[in-house]
Amino acid sequence: MTILSVVGLIGAVIGPHFLATVLSLLSFLVLIALFFKLRNPIFITLFLALFFQWIQINIKIVYGNIFRVPLELQFSFYQDEAFLYEANMLSNVGLVFFALGLYLPLRKRLKNFDITEGLDRSYNPEKILKNYIIFSIGITFLMLLRNNLGGLNTIITAFSKLKWGLLVLTVIYCYQFDIKKKLLNSVLVFEVLLGFTGYFSGFKDIIIMLVIALLSIQLELNYKAIRKYSFIFILMLIFGLFWTTVKMDYRDYLSGGEGSQKVVVDKVDAVNELINLSSNITLEEMGLATDDLLDRISYIEFFSIVLRNVPHNIPYENGAIIKESTSFYFKPRIFFPNKGVIDDSDHTNKYTNLSLIGDGQASHSIGFMTDTYIDYGPYGMMLLLLVLGYIFGWSINLLIIKSMNMFWAIIFIIPFYFLISVYSFNMIKVIGNFITYLIPIYLLRKLMFKFFNKYFLA
Repeated sequence: MTILSVVGLIGAVIGPHFLATVLSLLSFLVLIALFFKLRNPIFITLFLALFFQWIQINIKIVYGNIFRVPLELQFSFYQDEAFLYEANMLSNVGLVFFALGLYLPLRKRLKNFDITEGLDRSYNPEKILKNYIIFSIGITFLMLLRNNLGGLNTIITAFSKLKWGLLVLTVIYCYQFDIKKKLLNSVLVFEVLLGFTGYFSGFKDIIIMLVIALLSIQLELNYKAIRKYSFIFILMLIFGLFWTTVKMDYRDYLSGGEGSQKVVVDKVDAVNELINLSSNITLEEMGLATDDLLDRISYIEFFSIVLRNVPHNIPYENGAIIKESTSFYFKPRIFFPNKGVIDDSDHTNKYTNLSLIGDGQASHSIGFMTDTYIDYGPYGMMLLLLVLGYIFGWSINLLIIKSMNMFWAIIFIIPFYFLISVYSFNMIKVIGNFITYLIPIYLLRKLMFKFFNKYFLA
């Protein structure tokens, strides 16, 4: 981490945006100080989730320093330099407040937790792997049927997220005890390849969970470890560029040309089409994909446009967004037939004065930090982010306390990666994902332990 700090400081000195680089480096160091704890899968999960937010905020600062391109020359909608840098600054400070809120409820219970010392040896690595494979297959079928199962949809979606916690534990146990590693590696490769056959880039989730698991049993970040994680990072980058290059044509094929987010072809045909598209990729297309990938990851431009409009043209909402985001999920449509639908693009258009259209293939979210700014301005948003972080941290702490042991606590908490790595999500979806995961899992945790725990035991 010292090396990264030195590189960051050099970038600040020679890059085109000195103050923004220094601020991004400071926020990064805060994340490291709070959550980067080797052999601690829960803190590593939170660190990577927050780090993904950091990337979405600062990726173009990093890119600009490497290639000496000012921030205002890297965005498409407009070139208002002052608001771009202000959006970056508010997002970095907001990320620190959110991280502090997340850390406060967890610091005493988890700060010194070490999975290699607390590994429960009553669980059998071979059985964990076997049940992960069964669970992964079973949940895939349930997800295909969930829209036909009425009220069970929310429970199935929440239950499906437990796959990630089980995957992390599978890797930890198999690698730590050196049992069935070849079979596990084959399963991981198969799942990564299978991730390319879906409408979304599911392959990256498998790789992220693998990194969480490996860092959870990593004794130290020596040269060998850095080389290993550098390889994983490069692999993700290559996959990301490849996916960005082919995804529009590929998604069109998967949906049968309908432009929807539904896959109407089988896996074999999907793989054949993917191979066909990959064989025709040119270097020029890969170059364009690099710019597209940067635009896809970076997410401060909408925030900067909102800064131009709020409060100059549109007044602060004084809590209306967070209130609606919270109450929306406690209003069953059967009792509230006039309840609106979630339309990210409409929400974004309202506060940016753009005319973005959700075409079925993509929606345009404004980002939850932007929503906190719209609600309370640059100072009030920090307090709201601190409170939100604290609620997430308190909920994680609650699941640890109420879980039957740490094995199950980890299964329940690893999915928080997907609940926290959400800088680009509107507030209503951040709150919704949190509520619809936490409540079912909290209520069903004892039943899951009672019926399934025996299948993992030695």
